[in-house]
Amino acid sequence: MRIPRIVEAMQYLDDELISEAIEFRRVPLHTRLFRKPFMKACACFLVIALVFGIGLFHIDNGDGITSPFVLTAYAISPDNADIVMTKLEQGVSVPVSYFETNSGISGFVFSCENTAKDMPASISVITHGNFNEYIDEIVGIAIDPSQNYYIFIPSETEVVPYTVFVSSIDMEAELIYELTLQITQQDNEYYAELISETTRDVIMK
Repeated sequence: MRIPRIVEAMQYLDDELISEAIEFRRVPLHTRLFRKPFMKACACFLVIALVFGIGLFHIDNGDGITSPFVLTAYAISPDNADIVMTKLEQGVSVPVSYFETNSGISGFVFSCENTAKDMPASISVITHGNFNEYIDEIVGIAIDPSQNYYIFIPSETEVVPYTVFVSSIDMEAELIYELTLQITQQDNEYYAELISETTRDVIMK
């Protein structure tokens, strides 16, 4: 179409149509996409998945357990001498007791899930003193193959409250879980509390 014919044709256009064309603004792409209910649902799902993923493995600042590394504290019931097992939660004090090992040394016992299904249960010693003996038995506790055990043995110079650091490495996820516990004493009873929890990446050289 030649220019004169275009000019001639424009004489027959309504003034309102011309005004609308001048004022027209193209709707941004993201606005057009999210007009569709399906796209809105997909966006919501992605946001939820992202928040959940970040929340599962982050450095915790005081709002409960966020990693799969969960410790259970062992105590002797004062009523009937049964073994009481309580999972540690941040900000909650749970009972814990001294248990004697097969070598005659006493300490506080904790356990976590044994994720290496082809490996037997282990007993790891945590101490700020000198202890070189091998422990394969804790008196009064039947060793469960599905658990790994930690026994904290205070040194002779330590006084309550005791601070205990426990860590575990997940090589498959390439993550290190670190927990800080505190053991306090009230009258003749001892209590353990999860103070802080950290999850960090394994640094591979």
